Amino acid sequence: MLKFAKIYILIIILFFLSGGEIFGQTSNPEGELEKANSGDVWAQTMQGSRFNEFWNYHFYLDNGLKVHVTFSVANFGSFKSPVSGVKVSVYNLDEELHQISREYPLDQLVQDKENYVFKPHPDREVYFEGRLPDEHRIRVNTSKDGVSYDIDLSLENIAEGYKWGQGHFMVGNEQIGIVTHIPYAEVNGYVAVNDKKAVVNGTAYMDHTYQNQTTTRLLHSGYRFIYHEDSNNWDLLYFLYPSTKDSKTIGYRLINRGNGVKLQGAQNIMDMTRSESFKNAIAQDIELKLDNSKTISLSRSKDEEMFSVFSELNWIQKRAAKAFLGGEVLEFRGEAILTEAGKKPKTGNYNYSLVD
Repeated sequence: MLKFAKIYILIIILFFLSGGEIFGQTSNPEGELEKANSGDVWAQTMQGSRFNEFWNYHFYLDNGLKVHVTFSVANFGSFKSPVSGVKVSVYNLDEELHQISREYPLDQLVQDKENYVFKPHPDREVYFEGRLPDEHRIRVNTSKDGVSYDIDLSLENIAEGYKWGQGHFMVGNEQIGIVTHIPYAEVNGYVAVNDKKAVVNGTAYMDHTYQNQTTTRLLHSGYRFIYHEDSNNWDLLYFLYPSTKDSKTIGYRLINRGNGVKLQGAQNIMDMTRSESFKNAIAQDIELKLDNSKTISLSRSKDEEMFSVFSELNWIQKRAAKAFLGGEVLEFRGEAILTEAGKKPKTGNYNYSLVD
């Protein structure tokens, strides 16, 4: 039955599925905050037999319009043929939520390093292009089940990307790479779904996560917080919560207050409460300890979107997939507030993934 599952279902489950005990070291990288180079944007893991990799774009646009585009590559060994893919979410264009996912055979992937083009399929108008941080563009023109998507977004005033040391984090004996390629950028272009089109301006963020082996049973959840005020004032947090018996996390916070970019490691969860969102109990308030011994608090203030990785399966396929994989992965997005002692609270956007 799993042959019916789409690329995004398989990749996210492999990345976030929890259960079982982790052996080995769980740690953040050593070293200083380093600038990402233009070559870091390419796939980092395609030599192995079990890899998965994500390029996560978040766009915050006029009138509350939000667009999320995730490019991906994955190899499942004997489980499934290697694939590339894209998932798109458009929120508040026409007071509706639109979501689509597509997949392509991995041997069709184009990585044109000379012209800086990443394209899952040479004959599909789905790609990102442009040498960071000089220029960048995201293009998605596709349709599915009678719904067409036409997205063309160009970035400018792009902040330099960063990674912590070599960008390698450890969960058990597995290595996870995280690079923040676009902490902040200004964006303009248009977004259209069917006959509804909006010419837009706003800001953009993108991080890149990769691993050489599947981390099944390693991770319980992941959390992003993105705050954009202007090019000199932004605050970003991305951490993963392993499936361990303690509260240790991996990840980091990047802060720009107009006097340079600062790094703070995400060390462990001090406290967490839960509340209902789309009929699911998820993290409401999180108190997170950073490696400078300070703590920050994250509180969901508005829930806007939920996506189930089983949403495209019928009930028979869903039952088979859930029985085989042991859980259903849910993604939630909306607004949250970051609170820090002695600082003004910041209202930004959250992206939370959880195994149910």
